[in-house]
Amino acid sequence: MKYDVIIIGAGPAGLNCAKILGDKGKKVLLLEKNTVIGSKVCAGALTGKDLKYLNLLESILDRKFNTINFYAGKTKYRFHLDYDFIYTIDRKKLGNWQLGQLNQKNVTVKIGTNISEIGKDFIIYDSEKIYFSYLVGADGSSSMVRKHLDLPIEKLDIAIQYIIPTNQYNDMEVFYTSKLFHSWYSWIFPHNGYTSIGCGANPKYIDSTKLQQNFHQWLEENKINISGAKYEAFFINYDFKGYKFSNIFLIGDAAGLASGFTGEGIYQALISGEEIARLIIDKNYAPEKLNQIILKKKIHEKILSFLIYLGPFRDLVYKFIGFLLSKKYFAQKAISILT
Repeated sequence: MKYDVIIIGAGPAGLNCAKILGDKGKKVLLLEKNTVIGSKVCAGALTGKDLKYLNLLESILDRKFNTINFYAGKTKYRFHLDYDFIYTIDRKKLGNWQLGQLNQKNVTVKIGTNISEIGKDFIIYDSEKIYFSYLVGADGSSSMVRKHLDLPIEKLDIAIQYIIPTNQYNDMEVFYTSKLFHSWYSWIFPHNGYTSIGCGANPKYIDSTKLQQNFHQWLEENKINISGAKYEAFFINYDFKGYKFSNIFLIGDAAGLASGFTGEGIYQALISGEEIARLIIDKNYAPEKLNQIILKKKIHEKILSFLIYLGPFRDLVYKFIGFLLSKKYFAQKAISILT
């Protein structure tokens, strides 16, 4: 068998890529290693750009917020706008919604697949050899397609979280505590029926064992009860080394398009999925939206490099940022820069 395009990974990037290709009449095979679409370990935050892009119904969202409590050390600042600008969603709901948008005539979806080999114009999964004209790697931070291309990952964050079955938290909160998380942060993201409480950092600066210790110290200091909670860990690849490699493409986390500073990756996944689909359809297409994503990613990395460089002065900068974010004018500017 042969397909116009085989996409490995049915996250936001792969699903969006499959939708656009299928709508244009391409024969697409979408493969997912998990048995459930959308079941990615993730804190589950969306920005207003994600909602606008997907035209999502509010009924599938968990919570919406017009305020983030921003902590610099022990000082609390209120990051507030007159409209909702950040949301939480269950990733399975998002995945199922995107799945429902696919052209079922042109897109074949296979779940629980085991890919054993990738060649220049074929893959082997579940002992079956399937040919392609184009291959798209949308298989996340541990991408098999990226490994096939022999692209190392040198910029990688590790995030850990507890999923706490409670509705007791009503506010979205982020905590910049330099002594515990270096240039990164911890968070509280309320959902419907549960709350994601976690943290992240680059293991080059805080190894995973130390990060766990610091996280549990932070939980104790903030009197957060994790009994009955589910522990999860995941990687965020932000090492972008290109997206086109002959007839093979990388999108989303597989391409390293996530922000190493904020951890945001869903919008980048959606845009890269669309742009690569359009590039496959028309080889002369100019992926301007993808180029804008890459440019903003570079800005985020410069901010992150600056924070890393600051060392012991980092906390003072966090307090200054918190003060600015508490002012509506700067809060609106920050939204455009950070999301």
